[in-house]
Amino acid sequence: MRLGVATLAASLAVAPSARADDTEVAFALPTVSFAFAPIYIADAEQMWAKAGLKVKFNLLIGVNSLNAVLSRSVDFSISAAPAVIRAHVRGQKAIMIANTFDGLVTEVTLRKDLAQAAGITEDSPIEKRAAVLKGKKIAVQGLNSIVHGYIRMLAKKGGLNPERDFTITPMASEASLAALKSNQIDAIGDVLPWPEIAVHSGAAIMLSSGLRGDFPELLPFNLNGITTQPDHCDKMPKVCQAIVDVYGQGMAFLREHPEEARAILAKRFTGLDPAAFDEAFAIISKWTAKSTRIGEDGLRHAQELMVQSGMIKEDERLASFTELYTNKFAK
Repeated sequence: MRLGVATLAASLAVAPSARADDTEVAFALPTVSFAFAPIYIADAEQMWAKAGLKVKFNLLIGVNSLNAVLSRSVDFSISAAPAVIRAHVRGQKAIMIANTFDGLVTEVTLRKDLAQAAGITEDSPIEKRAAVLKGKKIAVQGLNSIVHGYIRMLAKKGGLNPERDFTITPMASEASLAALKSNQIDAIGDVLPWPEIAVHSGAAIMLSSGLRGDFPELLPFNLNGITTQPDHCDKMPKVCQAIVDVYGQGMAFLREHPEEARAILAKRFTGLDPAAFDEAFAIISKWTAKSTRIGEDGLRHAQELMVQSGMIKEDERLASFTELYTNKFAK
């Protein structure tokens, strides 16, 4: 999909620090999500500026954020490890320089009336929950994204063919919530806090969640990583170090100052149902990485999702992940 660029935050004011030489940085995000709480915290607390960075964030839905890195349209992105793996399989090189989230954040919600008609609940066996997707129209933010892959993997648990047994339609999160409530779509695949909003509004049940026990065999999971071109950090090591350091500071702030972090997120996600907010905040507090170091177990699980979902072939498995990441800047 060719999508326009929406600026999330203008360039930040320059602080006295020049540790990163007051460098302008273009940074792409694939969605608006609680999973990116450390970025919002760093923005609110002016951590980027204090590190000598003038960061401009752009919203590029799904794999478009990684594509922007590959085309050198932006310097960095938050990109899912499965997308980085698939890019390498296709001969497109990008490198992850930090891990930011350890859980499989994707969740799928189903209209409550359809769940009741099928006789399923959130506690039904996963095979039965997955089978109910047959014939359904499912909204996702971006095609070929990790959310899309998760739905394909879930469908196989129910004996469904992801190519023909349901319809995937790209739709922005807020639009998908409205479409769900008006019965224009049947289910949504998305990330925090949108599934929680759908459930707490009474419109849906949580059909599947990678954060609540489904697919435990894929944990830990390198969901999101700071990603750039392989040669970018060779050219600008101070900038890469500052980017990773600031993200780490945001992660630490989330753990050490939960009330202040809640207040920052409340300003980002205005009007959110309090119960949905509390649930989403508890989840990100649990799964936000405690270290920016990238582990190979998480990368292996990310590759497994791609194979199980059919988004890469069995014979396309990478034998080594050494070209995918570096822990040179991580702590």
